[in-house]
Amino acid sequence: MSNTQYAVCHLQRGSGNDSGMSCHIERKDAKGKVYVPDNADANRTPLNRELITLPDGVKNRTDAIQYRIDNAGLHRKVAKNQTKAIRIILTGTHEQMMKIVEDGKLDNWIDANLKWLRETFGNENLVSCVLHMDEKTPHLHATIVPIVTTERLRKKREGEKKYETKSGPRLSADDMMRRTRLHEYQNSYAAAMKPFGLQRGIVGSTVKHQVNSEYYKQQVNRYEEDIARLQADIEKAQEGKSTILSWFGKGDLAKAKKELAEKDELIAKLKVRIQTLKAEKAQLQAQYKTDIEQLRNGYQKEIDKAISRAETAERQSKEKDAVIDRQKQCIDQLDRKANPQRYRLSSGAELVHHFIPNYNYPSLHIWTKVGNEEYDDSKSVDWLNPIWGSFTKGEATIYELANAVFEPWEQVNEVQANLLGAAFELAIGGQAQVHVGTGSDGSSSELPWGDNDKYPKKQTTRR
Repeated sequence: MSNTQYAVCHLQRGSGNDSGMSCHIERKDAKGKVYVPDNADANRTPLNRELITLPDGVKNRTDAIQYRIDNAGLHRKVAKNQTKAIRIILTGTHEQMMKIVEDGKLDNWIDANLKWLRETFGNENLVSCVLHMDEKTPHLHATIVPIVTTERLRKKREGEKKYETKSGPRLSADDMMRRTRLHEYQNSYAAAMKPFGLQRGIVGSTVKHQVNSEYYKQQVNRYEEDIARLQADIEKAQEGKSTILSWFGKGDLAKAKKELAEKDELIAKLKVRIQTLKAEKAQLQAQYKTDIEQLRNGYQKEIDKAISRAETAERQSKEKDAVIDRQKQCIDQLDRKANPQRYRLSSGAELVHHFIPNYNYPSLHIWTKVGNEEYDDSKSVDWLNPIWGSFTKGEATIYELANAVFEPWEQVNEVQANLLGAAFELAIGGQAQVHVGTGSDGSSSELPWGDNDKYPKKQTTRR
């Protein structure tokens, strides 16, 4: 049975945006730097191939995963803990895969795999498929985004006769990785690989690895049938002994003893034969287990190593991102110290909050505070204004944008201006002349907004 050639299909859920595995699969990191794992032959890496054309503007596998999610028409927001991609490794027994390459049938094998992937998971869900020729056995790394359109399965609760289901595109790895689906994948992939001398064998999944061999089943069944037949013969022999014992009453003692001895000998031989068959059956089952372990270990160790390397790369990537984030925070803190004017309003008020509802037709809403007095105001932003371009690029702060959009006296109300005192006086370039009057707030002001024709009166909000 060592000559049996198996098809291998290993499915596993991706982690996060799966950038760590992208590094392993594409042999390059997010910045395009070449990465070759220890078990790969760098001289053969140029033979690797990306078999799926990426959409315009999509640079790598990680971006392709997100592109599919963004353009699938999902109605629900994708949760952080949802599986965004399913990894599939497709290959076969080493000897047969090398024969496929030597016979010039590798492209045909690739085409058959792509056809199976598209028919099984959907053409749009297949966002990447990379051929690796630089490792021991040629294999494919396919990436599936689990977008499904079937109705959501919901458990029926006790006492409920009807329950709602929702249809439409949705991200659901659970649906694609259901146990029944995994068995369907196993059967259909085996059928697709049969022309290449690969039979239904190992199917890797998050559930377990399985090996089905009709040969072993048939052999075990034969042993069990033979053992059952011999046990039936023993029972017949036992019945014969009972018949012989009835002869004692007829006085034929010598004949009875002879027949009993023959029956005992026959029963002993049958029992020995049964023990031999049981031993052979156990040996066959042990061999069956050994073959399974050899196949499983050979591929699983290779797969586990690849996954481990990818997960290590992903951890290192996250650690680098954390370092970059800390550096960015340090840069931000240093910039605040070196350029304090970039982080304060020209009026001297505190910027509590801001909101830009639409970046295509921008308007800025600000909330300011002086002491316990709060105020909010909103104003359209000219998107042709250079400050807007600088802000959207991260080159200008929200304070600089607010100062460009709002004049100092537009950032506060009259009460806040009075509380600011000298600071506001400097900001507007003149003295704040506040005196008792008959206004709604018990005072009026000669501040710029007092000119109703030029500066409309703002509303004060107290919280």
